[in-house]
Amino acid sequence: MEGVEPENNTENNAQAAANAASGTQMPATARRSLDDPNATFEDLPFKPQLTEKQAKRANQTFKGMVLSIGFTIAILIPVLMLNPAPKDDAFESDVNLQATAEQTEKISGFEIFAPELGEKEYANFARWQANTAQGVPYWECGLVFENKDFVWVRQAAEANPTWIALITDAAVPTETRTIGGAQWEVRTKDQGTYLISEFKDSTVVLSSDTSDVQLNVVAEQVASELG
Repeated sequence: MEGVEPENNTENNAQAAANAASGTQMPATARRSLDDPNATFEDLPFKPQLTEKQAKRANQTFKGMVLSIGFTIAILIPVLMLNPAPKDDAFESDVNLQATAEQTEKISGFEIFAPELGEKEYANFARWQANTAQGVPYWECGLVFENKDFVWVRQAAEANPTWIALITDAAVPTETRTIGGAQWEVRTKDQGTYLISEFKDSTVVLSSDTSDVQLNVVAEQVASELG
């Protein structure tokens, strides 16, 4: 192996010669096999030595690694200071649900469902979908509750089976449920549950993939306000 020479230990050789002359023997320590996972450098038949060039190159590599780590840390510190960890409140929307609903009622022709929300509840979007590929204009909003449960509300005056199938992603009807005194058709697909009910001047489609309990709570509010 280039740059590796067996160590010629003069003191050990002299000591061995003296012991041989006096008739005494040094206790021999058995070397482990190099295949032994507990083997160390002491078990090598020779001690590896680096040449001057190899030692210089190894030292330069270590210095380069230290400089690289320091440079990386110097870059990361200002980046982390300029981009603090996001807080939960940062994701809350400033959508004014009531004001948007009032404006929408002027063009929708039906009573818009826009519930009063609690302190830790909010709407992350609210809009009137006028130009839709299905040809059915509708109101929609997203309601986010305290445990981040989400309920999607969609409401239309001109709902038809095709529009409902598209809105519910072709979910399969499973049952009819009475909630808040109104009859709701239940459809499911994957993790999502859909509730569909007709009121005096509009059809409401509620959906959630986070909480059936919260979905039922919103359905009760719809039945109370529009029924």
